[in-house]
Amino acid sequence: MLALLLVGCGNKGGDKQPVEPNGKDDAGRVLLPADDAAPVVLPPAPPLPGVPAGLPALDLPATVTPDAVALGELLFWDTRLSVTNKTSCATCHDPARGFAGATRQDTATGKPHLRRAPTLVNLAWHKELGWDGRYQFMAEHLSAHVQGQLGNDLGSAVARLYDVPGYRAHFTRLANPIGDAATNALAAYVLTRYSGDAPWDRVERSPDAPANIKIGYQLFNNKAQCSVCHTPPLYTDLRYHRLGLIASPDEGRGRVDPAQKGAFKTPTLRGAAAREGFFHDGSASSLDAAIDWHLAGGLGHGADPSIVDPALKKVTLSVAEREALGAFVRALTAPANPVPVKPALP
Repeated sequence: MLALLLVGCGNKGGDKQPVEPNGKDDAGRVLLPADDAAPVVLPPAPPLPGVPAGLPALDLPATVTPDAVALGELLFWDTRLSVTNKTSCATCHDPARGFAGATRQDTATGKPHLRRAPTLVNLAWHKELGWDGRYQFMAEHLSAHVQGQLGNDLGSAVARLYDVPGYRAHFTRLANPIGDAATNALAAYVLTRYSGDAPWDRVERSPDAPANIKIGYQLFNNKAQCSVCHTPPLYTDLRYHRLGLIASPDEGRGRVDPAQKGAFKTPTLRGAAAREGFFHDGSASSLDAAIDWHLAGGLGHGADPSIVDPALKKVTLSVAEREALGAFVRALTAPANPVPVKPALP
């Protein structure tokens, strides 16, 4: 007689469905308890994604392995990490929007976010993490965000998931303590989210590059002075600047260094065309609005010019120049093909 093996799969909190030993279903098939189920056999994890063209060379930590990334992807999408079982990392860091948020969303417990979720792409090159750079280690960054945004302790959440046989197989394959394995896995997944191999990377040194994009590149580096802060090839200087964004009061980097009150980390322009919200407070709803804010000198909220970073000066462009600049910035985004989708969770 065939046996139907019941495997915990997606029930709230990862708890196994109770099954009476040797019970039978309507068809007369024997139902075995989950603890008697055969262990889940996982297929080999996909290889690590390569660093795309246009990005600098990279040495990843030894903990970034194919097995870790495979588990990290599942955890990143799983709402069971949250206290409500309704919110995941992907809820705010939307993979379809460049792993970023469009607006300031509420936490899992309903508390309003102070800031918009920044993009997670190319964080492998960052030494300081977050809008204000308060975190220097990815493990610290992840633990704080699971606690603050998902309302849950990472260790407690993962302990419940370990009861799900599919997850148990992943944790067993990593052969680390559960908490360390979860942190390393999430970090491995985040650190391998890249944005490169964009249209500009393919034509940068080609004589066949579209004329308006080449003109935009020259404007970006010269007249418009964008590259002062959005420095190639990452298109961020990894530093902190005041942009006169005073409609949403926030100390920003001032929480770490009082001398930099109101400053925020320069976000990368790689992948920017895939996003739907800009600046730490999401006050710019389009890439064009963000570009125009910079060209206007950062005074859109009526900020005192003395508090705006001196590198941000008003720049007047012709209609053709403005179009060319926008074309270049958009050429820093690779088409998302295919768009990341939620994997099948254990």
